Amino acid sequence: MNRLKINNNGGYLEEADENLSLVVEDASKFLNVQTVKIKISGDTDLVIECEDIKDVKFDICINVLNGVHANIYEFKNKGKYKFQYKYYLESDSYLNIEKVINADRIHEMTIINLNGERAKIDYNLKSISKNKEKYNFLVYHNASKTVSNIINNGVNIFDGEMEFNVSSFVPNGIRKCDVNQSARIINMTDNTCTIKPNLFIDEEDVVANHSALIGTFSFDEIFYLESRGINKKEAESLLTKGFLTKGINYHKEAIKEIINQYWG
Repeated sequence: MNRLKINNNGGYLEEADENLSLVVEDASKFLNVQTVKIKISGDTDLVIECEDIKDVKFDICINVLNGVHANIYEFKNKGKYKFQYKYYLESDSYLNIEKVINADRIHEMTIINLNGERAKIDYNLKSISKNKEKYNFLVYHNASKTVSNIINNGVNIFDGEMEFNVSSFVPNGIRKCDVNQSARIINMTDNTCTIKPNLFIDEEDVVANHSALIGTFSFDEIFYLESRGINKKEAESLLTKGFLTKGINYHKEAIKEIINQYWG
C-alpha cells in the first residue's frame, strides 16, 4: 500500500512500497504549476489524499508499466483545485481508479493514453458539487484490444454547476477495442448541468457505448421510501448514499460522512 499526500507545498509519500516511485518537481514560478510524476512498476495500491489546496495547479503524470495491475483511491476534500492528470498504460496493464470529491470548486483535465495492447482502465468518479465543477476527459486508444470504462456520477446542490466532457478516440487500424462512457448527474437545483459524451471512432471493429442522464431521483423512488415511513430528506439521503457508493470500495465511509453533512 502506498499513501500520497498532496497539499499546497507539493506531494510526499507517507507510506510506500518498492512497486512505486515518486518524483516531485519544484513549482514553476511563472505558472505556479506543481508537477508530480509517479511510476508504478509492480502490482500495488495507491491512496491519494488532497486537502484544502488553493492557488496551486498540479500536473500529475502516472505511468503503469507492462503487465502491472494497480488501484488508485483518491479523495479531495475542501479547497479549490486545478489538476491535470496524464495516465500512460503499457501492454497488459490494468488501472482501477476510484475518485471521491467534496471540493469547494474544481477544474480537472484527465488524459488517458492506452499505449499497449490489452491495456485496460476502469475510472469511477463520485462528487457532490456545491459550486462550479468541470471535468474534461481525453481517452486515447493507441493500441488494439484496449478497454476504457469511464463512469462519472455527481450530485449537484446549493450553488453547484457540474459539467462532464468525455471524448474517446480510436483511430483506423486500432482494432477490437472496448470503449464505454457513462455519466449521470442528480441535479437538486435549478442550475445548469452539462454532460457531453463524444466518441471519435475511425475503426469498424470496435465496441463503443455511451450514456448520459441529468435529472433528479424519480418520484417512484421517493414515494416508495416515504410509503415506508421515511421522510423526504431521509429518502434523498439514502438514495444519494446508494448512488455515490456504488462501485466504490475504499472511500465508501467517507462518502457517507460527507452526505450526512448535507442530509444528516
